Amino acid sequence: MTKYFELQDTPELKYAPRVRNLFGKFDIRDIKLDTYPKLPKRQVFFIEPSEKNIFTDIILTPFLMISPTVMDVIRMYKEVCFYREVILIDQLQRKSQLYFLPVFDETRALQAVRKEYSHGICVSKPAGQQGETVTVDKNIFWVRDSFRRHTIISLELAESLIRREVFGLGLKEVELYRKTEERSTWR
Repeated sequence: MTKYFELQDTPELKYAPRVRNLFGKFDIRDIKLDTYPKLPKRQVFFIEPSEKNIFTDIILTPFLMISPTVMDVIRMYKEVCFYREVILIDQLQRKSQLYFLPVFDETRALQAVRKEYSHGICVSKPAGQQGETVTVDKNIFWVRDSFRRHTIISLELAESLIRREVFGLGLKEVELYRKTEERSTWR
């Protein structure tokens, strides 16, 4: 059975660029497969000025942005991924960096439950009535719950990113469950 991980915050992301004046540029709700064509092909954002800004390879807020290195790894796995270019400009340090705003397959039919361990034994249990555990034939995708979107990656993709020493990569192991009230074509 394939293992999955959710992208998480890391201490390095504390110094990741913070986008300034996002509102009015585009609607974050359009970051999904059926509406991503509404997003501009390239967008320039200024970031909050700080001497401590570090251009990490992964930025999680206000939306997922990935560096060209991460994008190359995703392409290597031949995943369905549409994207838009985002250029972040740090006026204080006089630097800029290209990122990609990826758009992946998304489902509400699955639930990602974080795995917690105590003394080497998994102690986490899914909340409420859950369906069966599932394996998905994708290496990166989104699982949407009522609160937020979770970026899920496979163990193989996680290992590839770690081998390339991706900076700002935080991972938390999850188990995927099919929600019992919904049927899906996801396998």
